[in-house]
Amino acid sequence: MSVNPDPQTGNHLKDLKEIPVARIRKNDANPRIHFTPEEMERLTESIDRKGVLVPIVVYDDADGDGYVLTDGERRWRCASELGHESIPAIITDAPSPEENLVQMFNIHMVREAWKDMPTARALGRVIEELGIQDNRELADATGLSLERIKRLRHALTLPPEYQEYIDTGNIPLNFFWELKRNVIDPLASKRPGLTAEFGDSEVLDSFVNKRINGVITDVVSLRMVTPIINFAAREVEDPMETSPLDETIRSLVKDPEKSVTEAYEDTVQVVFETEKLERRADNVVKSFERLLGKARTDDEKGFIQRVGLSLANRITRLVS
Repeated sequence: MSVNPDPQTGNHLKDLKEIPVARIRKNDANPRIHFTPEEMERLTESIDRKGVLVPIVVYDDADGDGYVLTDGERRWRCASELGHESIPAIITDAPSPEENLVQMFNIHMVREAWKDMPTARALGRVIEELGIQDNRELADATGLSLERIKRLRHALTLPPEYQEYIDTGNIPLNFFWELKRNVIDPLASKRPGLTAEFGDSEVLDSFVNKRINGVITDVVSLRMVTPIINFAAREVEDPMETSPLDETIRSLVKDPEKSVTEAYEDTVQVVFETEKLERRADNVVKSFERLLGKARTDDEKGFIQRVGLSLANRITRLVS
């Protein structure tokens, strides 16, 4: 009997033996719901030819005379479908309900990256069962990055129809996340009057429909809305005051044919990108200052000066 911990579960291994397939039940805490027919068919063919080469992991079922799966549900399903009477299994100590939930999440996430919605639903169960609300604590418990925790929790707030879009791959979760970060949240903080006029749901529905109808074709274009909102806020002292750019924002929500690119190019593109250029130019000047300070010889200093003068002359010809 082994006393070493199982590297997957962290539990101590008790035994390795053949156990009856019929005495095994699935783990209710297994967050993985989707088993694609293709992967199950491949695994079934492999087990039919070679048998179960990697033992499943189980623990004694406290509610009955049997075992509960910790790892290997696909192998168990395939063996059962093929009519195998027994299957090789590693028997471990029974975890607490909390340990079981976190272990199941970590085992399956480490082994195979899931799609976003199954992961979000599994995370929702961890939150519900363990009562953890802090994102950093959730990241520590699940092994997910803090950024992914935020995205997945946002997915859980979306209407079921939009969750289905994510699940089927029709619209990626990244679209909904960028929409929140670049449209919905900036509107709420900087143009609260427009948020009160529309409501978050109207903004969400409007942009999703634009995506479905091909008016918005990529996620990056959503980032063009933020500068429009920012410039609208800069034009007035009170965020509740009306800005000339509010009408552009309003048309993005109300007009199903209005594209983000069109709105951006017609309003803030030149000024916004010129301001970005100004910041880059400032960094270029600082780089020249740094390099001149590091020049060790007159030749090095002369080379830096020639590059700087050439750049200055090219810009002078452009703006003269």
